[in-house]
Amino acid sequence: MQEGTVPETSIKLVIPSEVKLVDLVHTASEKMAELAGFDGDEALNVGLAVRETVINAIVHGNHQDPGLTVDVTLTAGEDALEARVRDQGPGFDPEGTADPTEHDNLLRTSGRGLLLIRAFVDDVVFERAEDRGMQVTLTKRRNQGGDPTESDS
Repeated sequence: MQEGTVPETSIKLVIPSEVKLVDLVHTASEKMAELAGFDGDEALNVGLAVRETVINAIVHGNHQDPGLTVDVTLTAGEDALEARVRDQGPGFDPEGTADPTEHDNLLRTSGRGLLLIRAFVDDVVFERAEDRGMQVTLTKRRNQGGDPTESDS
């Protein structure tokens, strides 16, 4: 185990669909990333990715209905952090979302969340839940591709 990391640790947050609770999830995500051994900048990026995912779940998934919840499970392991975010909404097609980098979308005030999420983590998996809702699983691994300061000699 790397110094500063802990054995696999998980926490689960269940929040009503209220945007004011996003800061709580962001802070928890960032702290869990630190437990998984990420430095401050990487932990912040993980927190931002989870934050964007939760905002999408609240706003687009649950349509800000405080009677619907968003479940967030954060798991810090020795070499990665996994975040699972599940809403209770109808789900969506992530491939059907507009590309915010296309000319016609550059001035839109929304639509960059998925781009940010994908930029800050290694894997993003979208799954429709069997009953209802969408689950998004984010994975950020430490030392992706090896340490560039290490020599092969």
